[in-house]
Amino acid sequence: MDFSEKKINIVFIESALIDLVPILIETLSKELADMEILLRSGKLADLQDLNHSSRGAALTYGFDDYAEILIVVKKAVQCGDREGARSLLGQLRNMLGTVEFRSLE
Repeated sequence: MDFSEKKINIVFIESALIDLVPILIETLSKELADMEILLRSGKLADLQDLNHSSRGAALTYGFDDYAEILIVVKKAVQCGDREGARSLLGQLRNMLGTVEFRSLE
């Protein structure tokens, strides 16, 4: 799964959640920036905690592809593959820039 190229990612969610999408995107963007900083500074335990939180938020909104990449980030960090983790975080940044949330109804 490679999300390094710009493509639209469409996520269908319950209509009751659609008004909250801007908050989700803002939160995930902030957490992603924080994960990038934590990776650069070597604070990997803190990165893993934030990764877990972001994954939960993404799954709540049905943003499954984003959550799946966070799992791969976690594994890369656990294996000491910082460059791989950095690349995956870049893919997440691209996903945030191209995702569209649409109501199921």
